[in-house]
Amino acid sequence: MPFVVELYFDPSTEACIRGAWKAIDEAGISDSMPKGGYRPHVSLGVYNHLASNTFEKELSSFAAEVAPFRLSFPNIGIFSTSEGVVFLGVTVTEQLLSLHTEFHNIFKEHAQEQREYYTVGRWVPHCTLAFGLSEDQIVEAVTVCRQIDLPISAEAKEIGLVKVFDTGCQTLSSFSFKRFLTP
Repeated sequence: MPFVVELYFDPSTEACIRGAWKAIDEAGISDSMPKGGYRPHVSLGVYNHLASNTFEKELSSFAAEVAPFRLSFPNIGIFSTSEGVVFLGVTVTEQLLSLHTEFHNIFKEHAQEQREYYTVGRWVPHCTLAFGLSEDQIVEAVTVCRQIDLPISAEAKEIGLVKVFDTGCQTLSSFSFKRFLTP
């Protein structure tokens, strides 16, 4: 089962995204995110194998060197793959790309079989709203999600390690960003 490293947000952003998940569920389209025990997030990397003990120690140290930062979710998108994913798109900034690159440079020795969509230069940062959708469900989910008041301004505050199973996920650890911004 894969391991995922995720960025987490401030409480109001999490509530907004959970509201979208609830709306998709109440429309009878999908309960894939809340039922799976997921937390609203942007994935930095997905790996099939991970030396999790050493990885978690390094992840804690990494988080201590990162300051919370702003993200913007300006649009709804889909991946035209068989996974049937509807998501909130993230505005790509130099800060976000630098964090992603730095993360992968530090952690490449701990992980094996990284999913190619998350590699440096191929990554499309996003926050999943639903997955496992048919073509008709994608259209329905996008219609429901058009009610979201965009853009959503968020603060990335935390990083976590999750193990994904067929039935959902389990958070193994999470660490708050510790470094303070200088005025």
